[in-house]
Amino acid sequence: MFSITGALIGTGRLFDFADRNPRIGMRSSAYTHNGAVLSRLPKLVTINSAMEVDLTGQVNAEQSGTQYLGGTGGQVDFVRAGSRSPGGRSIIALPATAKGGAISRIAVALSGPVTTARSDVDVIVTEFGAAELKGQTLAERARRLVRIAHPDFRQELDKAADAIQRRGF
Repeated sequence: MFSITGALIGTGRLFDFADRNPRIGMRSSAYTHNGAVLSRLPKLVTINSAMEVDLTGQVNAEQSGTQYLGGTGGQVDFVRAGSRSPGGRSIIALPATAKGGAISRIAVALSGPVTTARSDVDVIVTEFGAAELKGQTLAERARRLVRIAHPDFRQELDKAADAIQRRGF
């Protein structure tokens, strides 16, 4: 077994284990995040997190309200690689709510930037289920995302999903 990594974070024991270990390969992010390299891995399943997802499947993984929490990292690289891998999948996982259940993280519209475009999103997962979005119309995406939102927010989100349906998308 051979493992490739771009970083090691841990104790001296980890560094001692990794030092000159022929089973561990250190590479730059130009390699570890390279879509062409990653998508060659069969059945690659990538899992990324998000701050929120809107009803069309756009993902904000950078900002909560006015607070910027981090950069995009390799999210788009890994999302695309998982989707392009033979037999692979790309998953965005997030809790259905924030702030002790006061805010739905499945939102009518994003409150921050689009980190991952809806056209790249494959599957969104919350504790209420999974919504497969790849290849779906905007109206079907919205219906599927409402089903995995927290039940306390589904009625409001369903009204917004109906508006998307009426627009004919």
